Amino acid sequence: MVINLEKTHLIYIAGLLIISIISAYVLIFLPHGAPVTVLESSFFLFGLGFNSTILLWTIAGYLLLRWIRTNKKNKSLFIWSISFFVYSITFVAHIFRAIGFPEANENLSVYHFFAWRWGMPCFSAGILYGILIILTDNKKLQQIPSISVLILGFLWLIIGLFIIPSENPIEITMYLFLHTIWIPICFTMAYIFAYYGYKAKQIGPKLVGFGFFILMVSYHGWAPWHFQDVVYLYFIWYFLFLLSLTPILLGFVLMSFEERHK
Repeated sequence: MVINLEKTHLIYIAGLLIISIISAYVLIFLPHGAPVTVLESSFFLFGLGFNSTILLWTIAGYLLLRWIRTNKKNKSLFIWSISFFVYSITFVAHIFRAIGFPEANENLSVYHFFAWRWGMPCFSAGILYGILIILTDNKKLQQIPSISVLILGFLWLIIGLFIIPSENPIEITMYLFLHTIWIPICFTMAYIFAYYGYKAKQIGPKLVGFGFFILMVSYHGWAPWHFQDVVYLYFIWYFLFLLSLTPILLGFVLMSFEERHK
């Protein structure tokens, strides 16, 4: 035990030494950071996309770890994990778009939009399926709503992008998908998790529900503020979306703790 403590202290001392060297260098030379020109006009998109991706991967990774540590008994954990990983594709695209990859621009064409947004209906269906597995043992009640959401989500993407004649099919698709599928599903998730938390007398599901509610609110901000002259305000709603992921992560962590101690 003493040896382990001494090793820990050595790590601490080494860390302090490294920090001291870096700080001394900064104080002596006052270095000026090199510019990253590719981010001069897109740093906000890079920051929001990067942070969103990290949070989504953290949620997905935690759920996957919990699934493994519980001997893979809780299928909902695995489904939710995959759903969050798939959802993160959109935000990974934002990172690459911000650093100058035109192929990552979802607005480049209807095909690019579909390529970077197909994860949203999958996420909706997966999250719904995961919670329905917990709420009911009836296979039909688990599968029919989830499959319906998946089919309707892809149907709207296909109809909006490739079938409805429009000067701006991406915009039409976003209006249709957000306000007939995504926002109602987010509200449904918020309600179901909150209801489950109420019935189970747990705080974790309520936090997840609160996170989904904030997520829903953040997407309401797209329609009025996605226009070019006010798009800077859209990024405030993007930031709100980023905040919504925090209670979702905390809620899932707390759910695991409460399940072990109930």
